[in-house]
Amino acid sequence: MKTWYYFLSTFFLIKNQGSIMVVNAFSAPTPTRTVAFVGSANQDLTSYTPTIPVLGETVLGDTFATSTGGKGANQARACGSFAGGNYCEARMICRVGNDVFGKEILETLSKSGVTFDEDNTVLTDGTSSGVAAIVVDQNSGDNMIIVSPGANFKLTPENVDQELKSLKPVVVTTQLEIPMKTALQAMKSGQELGSITVLNPAPAPKDEGALDEFYPFVDIFIPNETELRTICGKVGDDSVDETDMAKSLLEKGVKQAVVCTLGARGALIVARGSDNDDDVKVTMVDAPEDLPARNEPIKDTIGAGDAFCGALSCYLAAGLDLEEASGMACGFASMSVRRQGATYPTFAELPDSLKVKKPALS
Repeated sequence: MKTWYYFLSTFFLIKNQGSIMVVNAFSAPTPTRTVAFVGSANQDLTSYTPTIPVLGETVLGDTFATSTGGKGANQARACGSFAGGNYCEARMICRVGNDVFGKEILETLSKSGVTFDEDNTVLTDGTSSGVAAIVVDQNSGDNMIIVSPGANFKLTPENVDQELKSLKPVVVTTQLEIPMKTALQAMKSGQELGSITVLNPAPAPKDEGALDEFYPFVDIFIPNETELRTICGKVGDDSVDETDMAKSLLEKGVKQAVVCTLGARGALIVARGSDNDDDVKVTMVDAPEDLPARNEPIKDTIGAGDAFCGALSCYLAAGLDLEEASGMACGFASMSVRRQGATYPTFAELPDSLKVKKPALS
């Protein structure tokens, strides 16, 4: 009988003949199956146009749409899409204004299967909700975005610490569209609780050392190619590949793995070995070969990275190992780019290849 030990932050996942149980290494409280997303929630104002304008140019768009966005909300909504599978509860920790945009954001989260504490979430001090102005090239799916944070920057480290300690989630996922000190607290509190801590470093800070304080508290670090080069100070330097850059972040303290999303190429996982911190395993993963969406045209890449992060967080909470979870998250993201805007497939729409056969955590 083979027993497999997978070390992740302050706890062990012990897998024995397909079953997984969580054993905390330092006797922290046992997490629930909640996945907590600490991050931004915006109202997206999106224009679709045949051509993205250059500086000083005015172009006519074809269509306009409003929707709920923000990296935190997008990732929570992606996770909430799995509600039909009963894998986990998607929980949003954010701040919105007491305005029409804030009301629409919370309604969308609720309809997407995401829970939140409304009393804590809605600010009544006159601060506006966050807004993102987006322009999308309707031919290629490329986009450009300007974000006005508003209430997102009123989310404090104290808020996050208090809410996470009341939830005791199994996964804590955050991004950088909220104050850096708040995102850092999410990782610190998550580690203290024995949760899997996930950082999506977007938008990527241009200062090469800006995230050094984060790494010791991050189990899984998920940049895309551009973000990885920016964080490592290697923009325009093709002499260093993604694997070497990812290894450098492990050396800086990332606890378990760097997962670099590569768009149509899938994702690169550079992970610590289970027996030796100096033993690094490099793996490429992609969406399942039999994914029906592979044959459909790409419509919109907005929210694709968020789809990956939200799905990965959910799959990890359901008990999958990092490689399997990443491959299935690639499949979920692949389905999302075949849709207009940051919208995600429901559980009923997922093919069997993206469903967990037997969720391992109960």
